[in-house]
Amino acid sequence: MAIGHERRENTLKVLLINANLRHDLFAAAPIGLCFVASAAKAVGHDVRVVDLCFVRTPFKQIESICRSFAPEVVGLSVRNIDNVNMLHPVSYVRDAQRIADWIRQCTDAPLVIGGSGASLLPRELLRALKADYVVVSDGEESFVRLLDSLSKGDYAPAIPGVGYQENSVFVLTPARLGAFPVPRPHVDSWIDFSGYNKLGAGYSIQSYRGCSHRCIYCLYPSKLQGNRIRRRDPKEVVDEIEEVLHRLRPKSFEFVDSLFNEPIDHCLSVLEEIVRRPWKATFSATSLSPTKLDKRFLSLLWRAGFRSFHVSPESASPDMIAAYGKPFFYDDVRRAAEAIADTSFKVLWFFMVGGPGENARTLQETLDFCAAHLRNDRKRCTQVANVMLGVRLYPETQLWETAQRQGYVSCRSDPLEQLWYLSPDLDIAQSIHQLVKAALSMPEIISGMDERFMRFSHVMSAAARLVGLKSGYWSLIFHANRWLRRSLLPIVFDTQKIIDSVELQLLAHRPVDICMND
Repeated sequence: MAIGHERRENTLKVLLINANLRHDLFAAAPIGLCFVASAAKAVGHDVRVVDLCFVRTPFKQIESICRSFAPEVVGLSVRNIDNVNMLHPVSYVRDAQRIADWIRQCTDAPLVIGGSGASLLPRELLRALKADYVVVSDGEESFVRLLDSLSKGDYAPAIPGVGYQENSVFVLTPARLGAFPVPRPHVDSWIDFSGYNKLGAGYSIQSYRGCSHRCIYCLYPSKLQGNRIRRRDPKEVVDEIEEVLHRLRPKSFEFVDSLFNEPIDHCLSVLEEIVRRPWKATFSATSLSPTKLDKRFLSLLWRAGFRSFHVSPESASPDMIAAYGKPFFYDDVRRAAEAIADTSFKVLWFFMVGGPGENARTLQETLDFCAAHLRNDRKRCTQVANVMLGVRLYPETQLWETAQRQGYVSCRSDPLEQLWYLSPDLDIAQSIHQLVKAALSMPEIISGMDERFMRFSHVMSAAARLVGLKSGYWSLIFHANRWLRRSLLPIVFDTQKIIDSVELQLLAHRPVDICMND
C-alpha cells in the first residue's frame, strides 16, 4: 500500500466523506466528522469534506473531488450499520460498500473508515469495505496520529483506536479515551447545514462522552465512548451553542449525550449556564433517563428552552426493566410519566419488545402503561411511544452470550446482518396481534411498520408547512400516524404478513450448527 500522490513534508491532503445517504426525518448532520476535520486541519493538514446526504449524484461528486483535489488519504464515515428495525429491516452496509468501491476506482490513497458504525463492528466493517484502516471511538486524536504515521511512511502503526489487517489477521490497538476533545467542529466550514435545517434536524451538541450503565444489549460503553464520563466544561458547551446560533441559525439544538440528565449535577450546570445567557434557543435531547425527571427539573428544562426530548426506559414492565439491566425501577418510569403529563413537552418514549423473559404479560404491561400515561383524547397529542419488536444482537454483549446459549447465533454468525433476539417465551403471532391492536386504538403508538413511509419525509414536511405545522419529528409523527391508520390500514397492518416476515428473519439467520468454542 502506498500513498499515490506527491505530498508536502509531514502534511497530507485529506478527503473526509460522510457516507450517510438517508435524507428523511432521521437525517443527522455529520458533526463528528466535522470534529475530526477540524482536528486534522489544526495540525496543518489540507482537509476537504464531502457530505453525500443531499447530493443527487454522489458517485460523480466523489470522482470530481478525487480528480481535482487528489487526496493522499480518504476517510469514510459510516454512521449506522442498519436501521435497527425488525419490522422494516434496512442495511446501510451495501451503500457503504458501493461508495468504498468507487473511492478505490477514483484514487489509490489509503482508505480509513470511522464513525459510530465502524466503532460498533470494526473488524467486520473493515473487511466488508476492504478498507486499509479503521478508527474507533474518539477519532479526533487517533485519526490525526494515523495521519502523522502515514505521512512518515509508517503503514502499520500501533496507535490507540486504530485497526488494520496484517497477514489476514485483524489488529486493533484499544482506544485510549482521554479528556473530551477541545476543538470545536466549525460545521459551516465543512458542510452545508441548510438541508438538515429544512428537514427540521437539530444541530447536535455533546456535553460529555461515555456511559456508566451496563444494559445487557448495548455496546455504547465498551465500543463507542467508554464507561467513564468525560465532561466538557458547561461554559464551553454553551459558548459553542452561542457561536452556532449566531452563525447557522439552526431551528433547534439537540443534545446527543448518552443520557442528558446523567450525571445530574453536570446537566444542571449546563441548563443553568443556558438560562444565564441573554439569547433564546430551542433545544431537544435524544435520551433522558426516567430517573430525576421531576417537576423541578422539568421546570428548569423548560426555562432553558427545551421543548422536546426522548425517554428510553425500553420497557414499562418491572420484570423487563430488571432483565435489561437498567439502573432504575418501574416506579421511576411511572413518576416520570406523571410529571411529564403536567407539562407541554413533546416526548418520544422508546420501548423494546422481546428481551430475555418477555412474554404476553410483560408486553401487555408496557402497552397498558402507554394507554394509561401517554394517551390523551381531550387535547393535542404531545407524547408518542415508539414500540419496537426485537432486540438487535451485537457481539461482546451479555445478550449475545445469552443468544449463543439459546441457539440464536453462533461464532459463524455475521453481525453485519440484522440479528435479532426474541424471547422464547414470546409467541410471535400473539405479540404482533397485541401490538397491532394497541397501535390501531392509539395513534400515540408508532412501530417499525411506520418507517417504510419515511421516504416521504420531504413531502410530509412541505405539507406540514402549508397547514402551519412545524417540520421535524414532533409535529409530524402523530399526524402522519393518525392519517396512516385512517387511510392505509390494510397496507400498514397486514398482521399475517408481519408475522411471516418476523418468522422468516429469525429462521434465515438462525445458525444451523453451534460452535464448540463459542
